[in-house]
Amino acid sequence: MFLAIIQQVATHTASAVLAVLAFYLSLVSTSLPPAAHEQKSIDRAINILADRGFADEVFLLKGTVTFRGTDHWLNQFTEKENAYASTNFPFQIITLYPEFYTKAADDTERAMILLHEARHLMGENENQAYSYVWRNRRSLGWTLRTHGTTETYATIEQMTRETAPELFNCPEKPWEDCTE
Repeated sequence: MFLAIIQQVATHTASAVLAVLAFYLSLVSTSLPPAAHEQKSIDRAINILADRGFADEVFLLKGTVTFRGTDHWLNQFTEKENAYASTNFPFQIITLYPEFYTKAADDTERAMILLHEARHLMGENENQAYSYVWRNRRSLGWTLRTHGTTETYATIEQMTRETAPELFNCPEKPWEDCTE
């Protein structure tokens, strides 16, 4: 009897693992990886994160992520307004859209985008990811002074205001930004 229960548990566990693996493989096989020149941009952005002390995020981005350059079947069902990237948690897949390479002004902005996506890899929701990046933008070297005139900075600031309004309720601070 005990052996039958163990066999039953092992069978169900193996079936679950195979189902998750099949789902993951379907996501990877229905999308393309980044081109070689795009991978160099990704690597430079990750190196900026490493240089600025974001070790946990760098570990995830270097060691656990499968980067994709096109949408897989699941991402094709989601709206991508103002999207630079998307993350499929817990599958550790990050899809980088053309805006990641074209709208981001430099590798520091690409590092900021990857920092946001890395926070999703840790299980954080949009509010938490936007808040973390906004609070840590100085450490990253992505500030109003250095990047405030870029399209990406303006877009992310607005999205942060919408997603994490608690960061912008300090009337005594410039632009009511509590992190300034």
